[in-house]
Amino acid sequence: MKIVGVGVGPGMLTMEAARAIEHAEVIYGSQRAIELAAEHICCETKHIKDYSGLHELPDYAVVLSTGDPNLSGLGKYAGSGDVVIPGISSLQAACARLHIDQSGIVVITAHGRDPAPAAGKLRSAINLGFTVFLLPAYEFGVEQVAAMLSGMEIDVPVAVFERLGYQDERVEVGSVSEPPCVNSGLYCIMVGYAIV
Repeated sequence: MKIVGVGVGPGMLTMEAARAIEHAEVIYGSQRAIELAAEHICCETKHIKDYSGLHELPDYAVVLSTGDPNLSGLGKYAGSGDVVIPGISSLQAACARLHIDQSGIVVITAHGRDPAPAAGKLRSAINLGFTVFLLPAYEFGVEQVAAMLSGMEIDVPVAVFERLGYQDERVEVGSVSEPPCVNSGLYCIMVGYAIV
């Protein structure tokens, strides 16, 4: 099986990913992932909602993962004989938008998980002076992050990146005391000292 990152938005497929998609016999993925790769798909597509059964797919299957498979994506399901092809992630795009060096970023995901561990990691990283890139959860987004840091008496910049790579992409920078608003369910957050 190949797990292929299709990028965070339109036009963010790598050449390696496009070639793997063009030569696929069958493609599996979410509606959004299939839409992002549509111009390169030449075979049958099948929608997946439950990714826990990926190991049951045929060896020749190509599975599309939005963003990068190894940033809170489907790479975690890869077996030892599987191939993972990276994609352009929301982290890469967000850092590019604000000219932030990725090497100083702490990445935390709350997406699809219990947000309590993410909150603890965020608290620790900010206390240590790191900038944090956060993939939020419904119950742990900008408002909750700002409230938590406000309670810690920390006021650092907060950026929201909505629909990265799409025509209606939006980036808004605020602070803990005046957090940016969120207008889309497709967003990520950057919090910390490196944001200018």
